[in-house]
Amino acid sequence: MRALRLDLFQETACYKKPFALKISETYPLPPYSTVNGMLHKLLDAKEYIPMSISIQGDYESIVNNYQTTYFYKKKEVTSMPMNQHMLLNVKIIIHINAEDEVLDKIYNSILNLSEYLSLGRKEDLVRIDNVRFVDVEEYEVDEDAEDSYDENILSNYMLKMPIYVPKEKNYDFSGINYRLNNFYIDKRSNWNKINTLYVEKDNLVSDGNIFLDDFYDLVCFNNI
Repeated sequence: MRALRLDLFQETACYKKPFALKISETYPLPPYSTVNGMLHKLLDAKEYIPMSISIQGDYESIVNNYQTTYFYKKKEVTSMPMNQHMLLNVKIIIHINAEDEVLDKIYNSILNLSEYLSLGRKEDLVRIDNVRFVDVEEYEVDEDAEDSYDENILSNYMLKMPIYVPKEKNYDFSGINYRLNNFYIDKRSNWNKINTLYVEKDNLVSDGNIFLDDFYDLVCFNNI
């Protein structure tokens, strides 16, 4: 399976949870909708373009920051300081699977950017460390087998980075449950959502089938 892999870095990031009203809490990784928004901006898309996304990454630390938040109610505007969670030194790996022409357009758009990219808040700038096409292959994991990368058989696999895993994958992982926005169907209040586990690194897969890229990083697409 052909996929486009993006290796990204952000000095700061806040991927705000939609119902965090008193404190601006952040997801540990950008949700699918945030990544979809960035990719559709690169495509200059006017409507949703089908694609599958895998998101993994890690951050150095999380800090609290204060910001002035404005509230609009009819003709009245009020403001108040709010505590905001912010991730520092975030490394993200995104895999994208779509029609070849879509992947090629994203790739060329990244190579010929006319403005900077952000992910999360507008001020959360993205540094693109690498963009490349990779092959994603299926591997059988069997704890009674011997490792054979040529035959796509592994005795086990340990996660290198935290990753979003759609719950329908049925991996034997423990993690934090999130119901993540994916893309909006017709209005911004009507979202396609995905039940997802946020799984920490060093979790072990000892049985089942997994997908790995050319660098043997796990790939968990949201729409496949």
